[in-house]
Amino acid sequence: MSRAAQDRAQQQQETREKRLRGLAFLAIVVGVLGVGSVLAFGDFFNRPSDPATAGVIDVQSSMAGFNPSEIRVKAGERVTLRWWTQDASAHLQGGVHTMVAPELGLDQALPAESTRLVDWTVPNKPGTYDVYCDSCCGGKASPTMHGKIVVEPASASIEPPIG
Repeated sequence: MSRAAQDRAQQQQETREKRLRGLAFLAIVVGVLGVGSVLAFGDFFNRPSDPATAGVIDVQSSMAGFNPSEIRVKAGERVTLRWWTQDASAHLQGGVHTMVAPELGLDQALPAESTRLVDWTVPNKPGTYDVYCDSCCGGKASPTMHGKIVVEPASASIEPPIG
């Protein structure tokens, strides 16, 4: 093999290696961005897959608190809360989030990375009540681990406009 042929073969080998390094770098960048996206937006990707059902209220517990932060219900009605979390047990005291509202008879626990349905009959006590997680992030003393449950009067009817 001539010296020129050897140089061409070596040049082709170097070109292939550069392309492979470039592809490997691109694969690493895509992988890192993908993992970062899942970690940053995982709660949005992993919402419960059941379609919304009439009378079912989706509630997420996370280290940032409850979402939604305010739940509106009618006094005396029976509601179902689809309560879920993606938080890992290592982040939760006892491996659970809790939903506590003593005035409303709520004292529930939700294991890490799970979903459960909570059937609840709303007391006949209209008003705005505090609901909190008492098992992580400082518990009841934490400003982020609170939400509101607004109990509206059962007979709240809308008057038709006059005219």
